[in-house]
Amino acid sequence: MQDTQNVSSERILRRKLDLLLRTGQLLVESSADTSRIVRNMERTAAYLGLPEDKLHIHVTYDMLMVNLSDEEHSFSKFQRCEKHGINMDAMAALSKLSWKAIKDDYTLDKYEEELENIYKKKRNYTPWQVAIGAGFACGGFCVQFGCDWPAFFYASIAAILGFRLRAWLNSLGSNVYADIAVAAFVSTLLAWLSAFISMPVVQNALPESLATLLYSDTPWHPLLACALFIVPGVPIINFVSDMLDSHYEMGLNRALNTLLMITAMSFGIAVAIKLCVIDNFVKDLSMTPHNNYIAYAIAAAISAMGFSMIFNIPKK
Repeated sequence: MQDTQNVSSERILRRKLDLLLRTGQLLVESSADTSRIVRNMERTAAYLGLPEDKLHIHVTYDMLMVNLSDEEHSFSKFQRCEKHGINMDAMAALSKLSWKAIKDDYTLDKYEEELENIYKKKRNYTPWQVAIGAGFACGGFCVQFGCDWPAFFYASIAAILGFRLRAWLNSLGSNVYADIAVAAFVSTLLAWLSAFISMPVVQNALPESLATLLYSDTPWHPLLACALFIVPGVPIINFVSDMLDSHYEMGLNRALNTLLMITAMSFGIAVAIKLCVIDNFVKDLSMTPHNNYIAYAIAAAISAMGFSMIFNIPKK
């Protein structure tokens, strides 16, 4: 009888540790900072009835470890974290779940059901909606860099297609840094090609009304902004946050990931510039503001909207 009770208790304990790890895994894979991950896991552990003084949590970039030990027993479990994206909606949902589980005294089955719902929940926007939002975000940056509205659309189109290409390559399981380089290369190439629309030879070949509509006074500015959807803003912020909170190992891992992303992005852009013989990428482009305040405010709002779609911000 005693042996049966011990086996049952051990099974329940391992299930609790598994739920705790799955909670932390989703936070890591959603790009939460380490302090938030630990805080949410500790709150979840409190709901699960795991004593704080006997629980040990270790977070790395691709592995989560928890150990529960006392004077006689020690139980450890590990969980790999393989997918790394940005999902603010999932972070908010997990935080609410941990508080609600404590408040309403969820059973393990109920908590697991709610956790599974968060795992399976579709993102707030379809892949093409996110790509369009990301593209317009880059176009908004282009306006803030000094371009006109036709160039805004050229930068947006180049970014949209580059973003979708990167997502498609990621879905094939190829190297994420190679995917970034390819996406940056293609976006820059498309932005370069769009500049020829404003050249006299192309303008003369188009109907007058269409030529006027497509003409841009700043045809080269899309080159500055077409690949900005790749800029790893969240990893940089998490790196700084982790270092300030003394999570040095995780912070350095995030810093290395950020450096590799920037290197891959720069490589793709540099190859495009070299192959296309673009000699005025940084020498002749003027970033002197010439739009009015309202235009810059609209462009900033578009960029904010686009990146909120990339980050899957909870809908309001």
